[in-house]
Amino acid sequence: TIMIDGTGMCGGCRVSVGGKIKFVCVDGPDFDGHQVDWANMMTRMKSFKDEEEKHKCRLGM
Repeated sequence: TIMIDGTGMCGGCRVSVGGKIKFVCVDGPDFDGHQVDWANMMTRMKSFKDEEEKHKCRLGM
């Protein structure tokens, strides 16, 4: 996941592990992969995909 501030305050790295919310920057980054809600995490990671694509030119991509 993305990590922005490293304190858990922004929630950018939030992930559900075993039905509980965890923050990768504070509680992780190692989790039991069988307990991670991968579908939810992938949905969250794709939420800004369109905006990211539009700004690739600014990065020289």
